[in-house]
Amino acid sequence: MHKRRGIVFLWLGVGLLVAALLAPATVGAQASSWSPGPGAVLDATYDGYIDAPSSGATVSSSAFTVRGWFVDKTAQGWAGADDVQIWQGTMDGGGKMLAKAVFAQNRPDVGTALGNPFWSASGFGATIGGGALPTGNQTLSVYAHTPAKGWWYKQVSVNVSSTAAPAVPAPGGTTSGASLPIVGINKPADGEKVLTKNDYEIIGYALDKSAAPKQGVAGSGIDRVQVYIGARDDSGSTFLGEANLGYSDATAASYGDQFASGGWRLSFKPTLFHSNTYLMYAYARSAVSGKEESAQRFFAIRES
Repeated sequence: MHKRRGIVFLWLGVGLLVAALLAPATVGAQASSWSPGPGAVLDATYDGYIDAPSSGATVSSSAFTVRGWFVDKTAQGWAGADDVQIWQGTMDGGGKMLAKAVFAQNRPDVGTALGNPFWSASGFGATIGGGALPTGNQTLSVYAHTPAKGWWYKQVSVNVSSTAAPAVPAPGGTTSGASLPIVGINKPADGEKVLTKNDYEIIGYALDKSAAPKQGVAGSGIDRVQVYIGARDDSGSTFLGEANLGYSDATAASYGDQFASGGWRLSFKPTLFHSNTYLMYAYARSAVSGKEESAQRFFAIRES
């Protein structure tokens, strides 16, 4: 009987050892330890890890990657972060923002380890470009923002070197295979004549159908809409500004209740332009994938 029990305990011990070896090391190795930043309130109910760079690593001054994962353990139906930024130093201590990370990336290992499939969309990644940091020892801060609890951050120290090989760019721009967001312009109407006597409000909508609940501004899955006269990459284009997001919009709502506030608006001064026909572009960026899509609208400006 004692021998049989010994065999059982031996197999249990082996099983636990194998499970520990197979479990994703980064998921459990550096949990919690998120410090309060600007606007932080309530308790630090967070797990997360900076996968790269590791503490004390040497990184290239030409380019390197910052990536990892973040979860608010009180989040229901999503991982909890609506923005992730990489800083040199701290936000409220004279630091400098280096990059806005693409977040809500696929991390099935996190969802499995934490027992919540919604937390699989918890990865983040950004590429820090050449010249962003001076050589020498630097402290990087990864800031995650949650809608109800403000900014929280985690830090890692690195050595920036001009002789280190640059890292392969990571998921800082777009996510391979992800679908494009949806964007449209409601106003001005096609061919509408916009008079110069008053400021004019441009109205549109933008959304990403693959967004998790509360992801992006007002759950739209979008974190930015930029409006131009002329195509953005053309030398003669004019940047009108970044639109305000989170407005109620019937077209966006037709894609589902989550997107009911997927509208955007931007005011501009027609008096700054000559009477002529123009082509307007609206570029919407997905908070899910980092990909952009554009909408175009012909309209005319006429003196009143």
